[in-house]
Amino acid sequence: MAAGKLIMKLSVIIPTHNRGKQLKQGIGSVLKIINESDCELIVVDNNSSDGTRKIIKGYKNTRYVFENSTSFSKARNTGATMAKGKILLYLDDDVIIQKGSLISTIQVFEKYKDCGVIAGRILPKFIRKPPKWTLECQKSFNGWSLYNSDQIPDLKDDIQEVTWAAGPAMAIRHDLFNQIGGFPPDTVGVETNNTEGLFEKLYIGPGDYGVCYMIRKIGFKLYYSSKLSVFHIISPIRLSISFWRSRIIGEGQHEAITQRGMYHLNVIKALKKRIMFKNKLKDYQRRYLYQLSALKNQIGKDKLLPEELWILYYKAYLDMDRILRKYPKLWKYLWKIGADGVENQNYNSVVRALPEEYLSLLSKKYI
Repeated sequence: MAAGKLIMKLSVIIPTHNRGKQLKQGIGSVLKIINESDCELIVVDNNSSDGTRKIIKGYKNTRYVFENSTSFSKARNTGATMAKGKILLYLDDDVIIQKGSLISTIQVFEKYKDCGVIAGRILPKFIRKPPKWTLECQKSFNGWSLYNSDQIPDLKDDIQEVTWAAGPAMAIRHDLFNQIGGFPPDTVGVETNNTEGLFEKLYIGPGDYGVCYMIRKIGFKLYYSSKLSVFHIISPIRLSISFWRSRIIGEGQHEAITQRGMYHLNVIKALKKRIMFKNKLKDYQRRYLYQLSALKNQIGKDKLLPEELWILYYKAYLDMDRILRKYPKLWKYLWKIGADGVENQNYNSVVRALPEEYLSLLSKKYI
């Protein structure tokens, strides 16, 4: 090791894209507790156009990194290359971290030598009171990426072994992160990315779940720690029908891509899954019709039933799977977009290479 080179215990990494206003709360919450352990804060500006750079530069004790290829995983992985810590703590740009979280994260890794990833406790912080139907949808599908005992009844202890972690707050050993090659593809863009000339949100790969899968695959465990605790800001857009439709459809679409990019299902297993999903779709269609009948068709246009979410999920998977079977090389192209990101000047050439059938699945009309 070079003389004088500082190896820090923990690096907090916050990737961000066009969420400057929300980002202020997140950075502020980290800086309030940054002295409780030997750590650094890195904020990765993923090609923002809303003044994010100026906002980040206004904070002391914060390292600013610019990543001009738009991709959530690319931004996360860029942050890791800049990090000096032996532990990487990833926070979304819309979370508020709680006191004691940093030192507790270090202590868990020091105590549990077989721990590769820590899943943090993620509680909701609503800007506006959520409609009842959104709470029912959240019970059925974790659209707000929460992680707590209300959302997951199996969480009974302050520290316990689990099988997955949620992206808004998760920590990983830096050496294991490098060993698995970092985050696999996730999304490109966020809900706020609707500026003309940029991608709207693409769901391509498994992201955080992919990291968890690969960590388990190399023989390490995941632990939940309630002492790594954050509040996830639930903005008004996440209380809308369009958000819930887009979110669940994206899950179905990335599932079809991920089975090729990560799980590499053979023809027989892929066929069995397709048949199972077709049966699931029919089952939820029956449930949905039953619910409509019970409600006397008075569901209204301003709410969703959980059954409709799952209809959208299975249909999105089957539609994407059909297109990927028609264009066998498409998933590799999408996987590369998710991993490498897209620079603004390359946007048009990227879009021209995508089949019309694929683009139709991303249209507002489809959602």
